[in-house]
Amino acid sequence: MPHRNIVSWTTIVSAFTNSGRPHEALTLYNEMLESRTEQPNQFLYSSVLKACGLVGDVELGKFVHRHISQAKIEFDTVLMNALLDMYVKCGSLRDAQRVFYQIPCRNSTSWNTLILGHAKQGLMGDALKLFDQMPQPDIVSWNSIIAGLADNASPHALQFVSMMHVKGLKLDEFTFPVHSKPVVFVLLDEAMKIFDQFFTNSLVSESLALWNSMLSGYVANGDYAKALSLIAQMHHSGVRFDFYTFSIALKICIYFHNLRLTSQVHGLVVTNGHELDCVVGSILIDLYAKQSKINKALRLFERLPNKDGVAWSSLIAGSAKFGLDTLAFSLFMDMVHLDLEIDHFVLSIVLKVSSSLASYRSGMQIHALCLKKGYEYERVITTALIDMYAKCGDIKDALVLFRRLSEIDTMCWTGIIVGCAQNGRADEAINLLHKMMESGTKPNKITILGVLTACRHAGLVDQAWDIFNSIEAEYGLTPCSEHYNCMVDLLGQAGRFKEAGKLISDMPFKPDKTIWCSLLSACGTHKNRYLANIVADHLLATSPEDASVYIMLSNVYAALGMWDSLSKVREAVKKVGIKGAGKSWIEISS
Repeated sequence: MPHRNIVSWTTIVSAFTNSGRPHEALTLYNEMLESRTEQPNQFLYSSVLKACGLVGDVELGKFVHRHISQAKIEFDTVLMNALLDMYVKCGSLRDAQRVFYQIPCRNSTSWNTLILGHAKQGLMGDALKLFDQMPQPDIVSWNSIIAGLADNASPHALQFVSMMHVKGLKLDEFTFPVHSKPVVFVLLDEAMKIFDQFFTNSLVSESLALWNSMLSGYVANGDYAKALSLIAQMHHSGVRFDFYTFSIALKICIYFHNLRLTSQVHGLVVTNGHELDCVVGSILIDLYAKQSKINKALRLFERLPNKDGVAWSSLIAGSAKFGLDTLAFSLFMDMVHLDLEIDHFVLSIVLKVSSSLASYRSGMQIHALCLKKGYEYERVITTALIDMYAKCGDIKDALVLFRRLSEIDTMCWTGIIVGCAQNGRADEAINLLHKMMESGTKPNKITILGVLTACRHAGLVDQAWDIFNSIEAEYGLTPCSEHYNCMVDLLGQAGRFKEAGKLISDMPFKPDKTIWCSLLSACGTHKNRYLANIVADHLLATSPEDASVYIMLSNVYAALGMWDSLSKVREAVKKVGIKGAGKSWIEISS
C-alpha cells in the first residue's frame, strides 16, 4: 500500500493482535513509529496494549503508557481499561492499581479486570475488598471471585455460588469452576446440590453448559463412577449432548475399559451426528485402540475427514501395543509423507517398533528425525534410542548416547544394563549396576534381572550369587520368579546341580514350567540321566497338556540315549498335539 494512514495501520495491527499473532502486531507498530508518518491514536494504542499483554512485554506497555500520558487521552475509559488489562496480564498489579484509580469513569470492565487480576495471583483478600467496593457486581465479578476461591480449594467458593442463586443471578458454565482444577470431593458434592437446585428452575437446554461443567469436575477429580452416573442422569433428562459432553463420556469409557459401555456411548455419538467430529472421532479411535479393537479404530480413522494428532498417535500407539508393528510403522511413514507434526510421544513409540522389528536402518532414520526436531535430549526419546540400538546389536552407539546423559533415571540405567546383557557385555553390565548404586539411583526388578541375565550368558556364577544374595539386603527388593529362574538356569548350565536343587527347594513359591525346563536342558547338556527323570516327573505334573514340554523331553531323552523314555514321550505327543513352528526375522543390509 503506497499511502498508509492511521486507519490502515490501526486495522492491520488490530487484525494481527486479534488473530493471535501479537509479535507481528508489535513489529508493525514499531515500523509505524520508525516511519514517523502518522501519530498513534487511542484505537491503535488499545490494540498495541492488548498485544503487549499477550506476549508479556511490560516494558513496551509502559512505553505506550508514557505516550498516552503525553497525548493527554487518559479520559478514554476503553483505552485505560486496555492499559489496565495489559498490566494485569503482565503480572504488574501495582501498576494496574495506579491506572485503576486514575480512570475518571470506571465501569464494570475496569472493576472486573482488577478483581480477576488479584484472584489469578491468589490475592483473594484484595480481590474480595474490590468486589465489596464495586457499585454493582455483575456475573463476571461473581465468577471471577468463585474461580479464584476454587483455585485455592476454598469452601467459600460454594458459598458465593449459593449467594448468586439466592440473588437470582443466572448461573453459567463459568460459575462452576470445578473443571479447571481438581477440588476437594466434599466441595464437588456440595456444588452438585446447588446445581440440582438451579436445574429444577431452569430449562434443560439452558443448563447444558452447567451439566458439562459438573461432569468435567468429576472427571478432573478422578470420580469416574459419579461422572458415569451423571451422564446417565443427563440422558434420562432429555439433554441433547454436544461434542464436549461426548468427549468426556468417551474418556469415562476409556477409564472403565468396558466394551458394552463403549458400544452404547458410540451409538449415541452416531445418532447425534458427532462420529466424524474431529475431537470426538479422535477420542473414539483412542478408545478402541486401547481396548485392542484395532480394526474398528482403523475403519473409523479412514473415515475421519480431519485427523488431528490424537487420532494418529492413538492408532500408532494401539497398533504397537498389540504387536501390529508393521501397521504402526506404516502409519508413522504416512505422517512423515504428509508432513504432519510429529511429537516426541509418537517418535518414542516408533523407536520401540524399530526395536521389535530389529530394523536398524529405520531406527537410524528416526534418530535423525529426533535430531532435526530437537528431541534427542527428551528422556523418553533417549531411553527409546538406547533400547533400539541395543536390540539392533549396536551397543557401542547405545553406550555413547547413555554417557551423554546429564540426568539418568532408573529407566535409562535399566535400559543400558539390559542392552549390555543382550549383547554379551556382562562385566560392563555389572559395573553399570555398581555405578547406578553409587549415583543414588535404586535399581528395580528388571535392572537386577538384566544383570543376572548378563552373568548367565557369560557363565559368571559367583558374581551372579553375589548379586542375587544382595537383592533384599542391598537393593531393597524381593526376588521374583524370573530371578530364581535365571539363577537355576545359570547353575544348571554350570553343572552345579546341588546348588540349583537347594535354591529350588528354598523358593518361597512353587517352581513353574520355566524353571523345570531350564534344569532339564542342563541335564541334557551334562548327561545327568538321574536328575532328568526327576525333573521330567515334575514337568509332566506341572504342564501335562503342554506339547512343548513333550518336545523338549524328546530332545533331552534323545541326547541322553534314553530310547525307551523317548518312545513313550512320542506316543504322548500324538495325543496332545503339536503346534506349528515359531518364526523370527531380522533386517539385514542388501
